Amino acid sequence: MPDSQRAAWTKAMEDAREDILGSGTVLESKQCTGIYDHRYDSWDMPVELGIGISAVDDGKVTVRLVQYRIGEFDTICQVVSYVNCSRLFHIVTVGEILPAGAWVNYSSDDYTRRLREADDAYRALRAVFETSDGRAERYQDLLRVTAFLKEQARALDKTAPAPAASRVAPDWFALSPAEFEHAVADLCRKDGCTRVQATGGAGDLGADVIAYTPDGRKIVIQCKQYRGKVASPDLQKFAGTVFHVHHADMALLVTTGGITAPAASLAKAAGIQIVHADRLDRWADGSGQPPWV
Repeated sequence: MPDSQRAAWTKAMEDAREDILGSGTVLESKQCTGIYDHRYDSWDMPVELGIGISAVDDGKVTVRLVQYRIGEFDTICQVVSYVNCSRLFHIVTVGEILPAGAWVNYSSDDYTRRLREADDAYRALRAVFETSDGRAERYQDLLRVTAFLKEQARALDKTAPAPAASRVAPDWFALSPAEFEHAVADLCRKDGCTRVQATGGAGDLGADVIAYTPDGRKIVIQCKQYRGKVASPDLQKFAGTVFHVHHADMALLVTTGGITAPAASLAKAAGIQIVHADRLDRWADGSGQPPWV
């Protein structure tokens, strides 16, 4: 592609970003440029960012994830820019619109501490209010800060983590192959997936479990109850069907063993996530995140 044409398209992308996001305040922005691999119909970027984009002439796509504020509201916008038929396209997806500050999510570890800090600050301000010092302006400033802290406390209440249920990883090798597939399906259900099916068997074309994440993505899982390592031939078969036949948004290979280096390279190129033995145990006992998070 001529440099002049690339420069013109780059400017057009920047103009589009300004047009889309110019009316608000950008709070955070991340950008990822991916290369499309026609052999595997996948991207060398996080798999969810490449979903639904296949008509790309020069094989490059730029994805911007931007959190921004408009007035009293926050939203998250995804802007996907790519070239097709010598024209520049922008796909814009606007996320849920929430009150300003509501996007903040606190982990289980620091939720209690942050809530206590907000509560302590509020109590300290209330104590100041009760002391009349005749300085009305300072009082109004403190009142505004107190209102802000109350708003943050309400946001914390909405995002408070639910108490984690006690979970224990089973003895995977005490299960039959079919039971292992159902156990993986049960993990998906426990972590919020819907329409979960253990579909393994003759003619499954590599899809042992099919499920949909809480945000609607289709996951196709192949289960390997191995004591050793998964090798490239297994990955090649799965890569050949998971996206083209099953139309997965996310592909997982779950194994009770490990994976060879060549197979790991192939998985990365094909856009397949590997859940090896350690990661599977952490998923099962709740100490680790589900693979789609």
